[in-house]
Amino acid sequence: MQKTFVIDKAGRPCLPCHPARSRKLLREGKAKVIQVVPFTIQLNYEIKNPTGSFTVGVDDGAKHVGVSVVNNKTNEVAFKGQINLRQDVRRKMVQRSQYRRSRRSRNLRNRKPRFKNRISSKLAPSIRCRKDSILRFIKDMMKRINIIKTIVEEVKFNHSKFSYGKFFSLVEVGKTYLKEQILKLGLLYDSAYGYMTKEWRIGLDLSKKHSNDAIALVCRQIIPIINSLEWIIKPRRSKIWKNHHSRTCFEKNGFKHYDIVKSERKDNIYIGSIRSLKARGITLRTKFDNNFEVSYNKTKLIQRPNGLVYTF
Repeated sequence: MQKTFVIDKAGRPCLPCHPARSRKLLREGKAKVIQVVPFTIQLNYEIKNPTGSFTVGVDDGAKHVGVSVVNNKTNEVAFKGQINLRQDVRRKMVQRSQYRRSRRSRNLRNRKPRFKNRISSKLAPSIRCRKDSILRFIKDMMKRINIIKTIVEEVKFNHSKFSYGKFFSLVEVGKTYLKEQILKLGLLYDSAYGYMTKEWRIGLDLSKKHSNDAIALVCRQIIPIINSLEWIIKPRRSKIWKNHHSRTCFEKNGFKHYDIVKSERKDNIYIGSIRSLKARGITLRTKFDNNFEVSYNKTKLIQRPNGLVYTF
């Protein structure tokens, strides 16, 4: 059962409520829906002293990041899921560099090459994108829930002794940047290591998942009450190249890329995010398949996301 997120008229986050209570508030006209996925309502009156405080657990990784949001008082898990990080940033940076280099060789309008374009403390774009995806999730959750603390699983790997730690280095390089940015949000920061998370997860009798590792980071030795679906979060690109040569259309039959839709196929209902718009059908990103084909006629738009794409 997934709890409903609630904010008051002034935009202050309140305690998540039971779905039946949210339906009652909507029927009585005391609230309105502001986001469908994840379901969030806004009250038409203010709450003077909103109660409840939550902690975010982050199981950092190179490809997938486990996240959880846990009530500090009741150990109730209000949200848990997995962020699927982008793996194409380095390739696109190289591609952009090649386009600019080839453009300067032609007699066209172009930007002059920069002379001093190296900064010693600059993070690699691929590393920064990974950490910014975590920060985007935390900022988005802070809009609908009162978060006061973040616990991150950090990595400490001996690369000179072992040669199989290439993915560990991706996590390790940007951990200082991630810590600094979380502190700038006004949140408390704590950390733990992987062997500690494993012991806590086994002690709580949780299966091996990135989201369960994030729960173990927060709850540790106290058994949690899990009232959340298993969410998949896809960070949407903030800058889209509109003149991309491989993209034939941006909208078809009222649908756009990344839209959250509900579709029927073989008497079953599926919810996912649009990956591509083809001539005969739509390809969805779902929890079980990254290229799930459905038809236009049996698909209905649920929500058009702005930044993060939530599916379950």
